[in-house]
Amino acid sequence: MKTIFSAILGMLFISLISCQPGLVKDATVEIPQVITPFQQSMLDEINLARTNPAAYAELRLKDATNDNGSYLYLKGLAPLSALTFNNSLNISASNYASFLADKNLMGHDLNGTPMKRAITVGFEGSSIGENIAASSGENYNSSADPKNAAINFIRIMIIDAGVADLGHRMTMLSSNYSTVGIGYSRNTASTFVNYNVQDYGNL
Repeated sequence: MKTIFSAILGMLFISLISCQPGLVKDATVEIPQVITPFQQSMLDEINLARTNPAAYAELRLKDATNDNGSYLYLKGLAPLSALTFNNSLNISASNYASFLADKNLMGHDLNGTPMKRAITVGFEGSSIGENIAASSGENYNSSADPKNAAINFIRIMIIDAGVADLGHRMTMLSSNYSTVGIGYSRNTASTFVNYNVQDYGNL
């Protein structure tokens, strides 16, 4: 599922895919990734929405001009377990965010499927759900303000304006996933400048 729409403070593209192919793990040496302030802030935002959805709704959605039903949805959502970082998914998401920014592209299968990319760097889970967002808006610039960029990326995907099946919201708030990897890359020469990839996994 690929969806394109414009955000108020800059063009924003968001798309989503979930796949569960049976693939043979490639031989690889996994290098531990240092968690960036943006990655940690984004995990904190995701877990706030998951573990205390009513509080997230009050904090982030109550004053939204058009919340696309997200405020009431989160107010009525039962708490979910928090996600943890997965090193392989962090590496995979980070590599793919860099690929998209460097190549000025948007899409899920442009350098292998999400599952294939994750397995190649050591992921051993059974499924992947991927959210991708990109925006030229300065408030999505994690280099300038990691926490604010994380808040804005998560909020726009939970609101999911223009997305008929609310796929980004559903993936982020799914009980099927227990772990996540987060990637970010910035390229001022590209169309959308700030690129974010989230890979959700089931171990």
